[in-house]
Amino acid sequence: MNPKRATFLNLDMELDSGTDLAPLGEHLAKSGHILFNGRVKRAYRLCVEPVFRGKFISTPSACTVQFLDVLEQMPARLRKMFRECKRRVFDYGFDGGLESPPLSAALENEHLARMAKLGIEVRITVYPYRKASDA
Repeated sequence: MNPKRATFLNLDMELDSGTDLAPLGEHLAKSGHILFNGRVKRAYRLCVEPVFRGKFISTPSACTVQFLDVLEQMPARLRKMFRECKRRVFDYGFDGGLESPPLSAALENEHLARMAKLGIEVRITVYPYRKASDA
């Protein structure tokens, strides 16, 4: 990866709930990489990145579709657990690069509509350039 170029890194889905999200985490682990699943202060948090056929997905749109497909096809009890989360966020992570032309990433209206129907917020995180020794 060229550190001078801005790039898409990943999509993290972050869920916060008043109840243990372990069953949801177990289900999502079949199609994602669990970054965290446990207590944070007085709540529970689940953070997961999408994976398709054992590989991380390389575009914001493909990540979004992968998550939405999985979420919309969950068993009813897990859909209920998801809906009851206090916070549901898709956090798109980008490396800002050092000297880079502008980087554009678009999500289709259909994907945004599906996210809105599920009550998912969008967050964009741009990481500043860091030398490998700083990372």
